[in-house]
Amino acid sequence: MSSSSSTPSISSAEEVKHEVVEASKQTLSSFRSLAAGGVGGVCAVIVGHPFDLVKVRMQTAEKGVYTGAIDVVKKTVAREGMRKVRRVRGKVEGRC
Repeated sequence: MSSSSSTPSISSAEEVKHEVVEASKQTLSSFRSLAAGGVGGVCAVIVGHPFDLVKVRMQTAEKGVYTGAIDVVKKTVAREGMRKVRRVRGKVEGRC
């Protein structure tokens, strides 16, 4: 009788080592993807917030308060300072 495929094969130490190395590479790759996505999301918020602030101010202001986007920035900086334009609103400040 020859050995049949019904008996489970025992992996050699080299095969196990190779599988562990491959799994580690895959986990590291997943972590890098997660970190890159997080950094990309933070950058998008930092860059996009001032534009969103201008858009919301223009949409919610009474007619004639602002003449355009540049006017919104000028008046906001004059009234509230540059920090208001750069600040990320919401839960970071404790407001929802």
